[in-house]
Amino acid sequence: MFLHGESPHAGPLAITQASHAWMAWQIARHWGNRRFARPAPAAEVLAAVLLHDSGWTAFDAAPALDPTGRPRTFDAMETPVHLEIWRESVHRAAQASRYTGLLVADHHRMLAARKLADLEARDDAEGAALTRGFAAEMAATVATWETDLASDPRYEHALRGPGRRANAMVLAAADRISVWLCAGMPFPFELPAVGRRGEELTVTVRLLVGGRLRLDPWPLEGRGAAVHCEGRRLSGARFGSAAELHDALADAPVERLRFELLRASASGATRPGRG
Repeated sequence: MFLHGESPHAGPLAITQASHAWMAWQIARHWGNRRFARPAPAAEVLAAVLLHDSGWTAFDAAPALDPTGRPRTFDAMETPVHLEIWRESVHRAAQASRYTGLLVADHHRMLAARKLADLEARDDAEGAALTRGFAAEMAATVATWETDLASDPRYEHALRGPGRRANAMVLAAADRISVWLCAGMPFPFELPAVGRRGEELTVTVRLLVGGRLRLDPWPLEGRGAAVHCEGRRLSGARFGSAAELHDALADAPVERLRFELLRASASGATRPGRG
């Protein structure tokens, strides 16, 4: 779950991981042009983007509270619960296809490496040990599917090399843009990407006024792309119990967040202090 846009006059917008992943999918389906590699095979890569957080469904249906009484967000999870959710996401993605599962498993392996660095910095030995085990499990799972799919001509150019990197980076880029928007995190930031000839590229993402983003160089098709997600506007930010939160979510009105992704040549002011 993400909490977006809290103010003194209104509680935050609670956005599920499913809606975040849906917005990431909207970004990924536009990815690629004359300069940037397109995802291929597109069906499996787009499925990976849509399903990469599918293990969160049960948690988001009945979210827990953190010690302060706020809804527990994706970046403040207890390590065993977090890793099991990632594991379930891989399982669900693989039900669509093994290559989809492979991309999601490798994506969470990379996220686990970042999580491990944070746990080690906080001297959380138990969490770090669990995360190392998870990363090793994902690496073994990816290796198994690479072997299983090696003889399938559909994946000949997508298991290793630039094709594999391009697909992984499309998933990572679409995920990160959507996360930053859903969580209201600070801009600008940079995204690694793969060009049409396999070269390494870097995209800078800046936030403009009015929910507009500028991407430079431009990695999408066309001149721009409109994306959106949905959330429920809570009446407050803290709750006395998980049951109280669940009742509040059930009664909360649904709002839609809209964003526009634009080429660097598009006009628009940068949001002060945010881009």
